[in-house]
Amino acid sequence: MNTCIKFAVLLMILGFVGLGYAQSFDIQAFADTTKYEWEDYRDRLSFREDLSFRQNRLQLYEMESVPFRGNIIKSAVIPGWGQFAANHNTKATVILSMELVSIVGAVYFYDQAQRNYDKYKAASQIDEINHWWGKTQTPHHYSMLLAGLAGVIWVYNIYDVITSTTEYNADLWQDILSRPGSTGLQVTPSGVELRF
Repeated sequence: MNTCIKFAVLLMILGFVGLGYAQSFDIQAFADTTKYEWEDYRDRLSFREDLSFRQNRLQLYEMESVPFRGNIIKSAVIPGWGQFAANHNTKATVILSMELVSIVGAVYFYDQAQRNYDKYKAASQIDEINHWWGKTQTPHHYSMLLAGLAGVIWVYNIYDVITSTTEYNADLWQDILSRPGSTGLQVTPSGVELRF
């Protein structure tokens, strides 16, 4: 019981201190519509219609826009996938093709270098050893070069998906704003509505 009394006293003290610091609420300033540059009810109605229009467009934008995080993850997993999602199909095709060619080439030359290296290890004559060692070096260098190129393409792909997604979302917003006004058929979070 003693704790409850202490708590009640503390709340009362905090309430009085809060009242001392509280500003008085000016109902006139709150109700003044001229601060919004509304001269009469028509201005308020126009503002309300514009606000409603933009809210509806924002809902469409949120449903149709491409999220950055998801697009970056897509492109990190498969280069070009994020560009496909952002409707940059040519870029996506080029990036994916170059990445695949680089990886396949790196694997091909690495495999060739490994085969020659196995022959080098099995060789017993000095001429054979020198011959297979030389044949191991060139494919190994090509393999490393193509693997590095694949890494550079992957990094560029991540950079490009950010710019492509930004561009797609900006164009989408402009497209949504330029679409014709309300037709009575509206997409809402709960489904599709037909208004008369």
